Amino acid sequence: MSASTTRDRLDAALDGLSFPADRDTIVAAAERTGDEQTVRALRAVPPVEYGSASDVVASVSLTEDDHPDEVPPEAR
Repeated sequence: MSASTTRDRLDAALDGLSFPADRDTIVAAAERTGDEQTVRALRAVPPVEYGSASDVVASVSLTEDDHPDEVPPEAR
């Protein structure tokens, strides 16, 4: 099973991070949030420099939101 996280968790881990940033810097930022699930998912991304949060989002394996009640009916 590959490491994955939700978009909300990833957004929280990246909040306030300056880009460009390499994977180790991004992982360190996620470690400060204490969210091990997101840390594992970020450790699994390629070890390159990311120019923006969008670049990180595109590289991380994302799962469905933790709150199924908030998922639009057409996405279920």
